[in-house]
Amino acid sequence: MSVYRNSVLAFIQVLDSQSKLIPTQDWNELQQLSSQFPEDDEEISEILENWLQPESRSQLLEDYKQYLKSLTAASPIDIDRNIGIANSKSQTPVNQPSESSKELVDNAIKNNSPLSENTKPDKK
Repeated sequence: MSVYRNSVLAFIQVLDSQSKLIPTQDWNELQQLSSQFPEDDEEISEILENWLQPESRSQLLEDYKQYLKSLTAASPIDIDRNIGIANSKSQTPVNQPSESSKELVDNAIKNNSPLSENTKPDKK
């Protein structure tokens, strides 16, 4: 797995675990950013890391660094093997594209954002 993909996955873990720490204005900013994400993992990674830089997000940045360190340690990049974190196999069926980093982050933002609560369908 690429360093940039690990970065994206670490950011998603921050959203999943720390969504309550993110103020509404930051969610608005994240949603605007996600609508403008390029397809390139490296560029997305840079955008996300820049978003984490302000002092007001220092706790999120620290959590991100810990997740990234853990992902990198758990899945060292090995170009000879096609195995994921903790030796897991891809959940994507063979011959089908996996979700892009752009889609992964966009979905994580939508799923964790308190702004999206109103747009989720009611379960009946």
